[in-house]
Amino acid sequence: MDDGNILVRYNHPAVNVVIREVVLDHQKEVEDRHLDGLTEAEVLMTPLGPNKFDDFGKQALLGRAYMFMDAQNPEIVRIHRHQ
Repeated sequence: MDDGNILVRYNHPAVNVVIREVVLDHQKEVEDRHLDGLTEAEVLMTPLGPNKFDDFGKQALLGRAYMFMDAQNPEIVRIHRHQ
């Protein structure tokens, strides 16, 4: 996104936004723990190789981890239906 935030989309009509300031505030933890966002035996192919992520990829994995955490304890704040 133009503002430095990242929009992570999924197959279903759901998205997560990774806020740039959150990443900057927790940059060391994102760097150290980004592979925790992968499921067991999961391999994601990137231009750098299997399960190798640049800063953008690490932030995208953070967004996906948010989705998994939300699935554990969802809190619906708004429903929007296309008419």
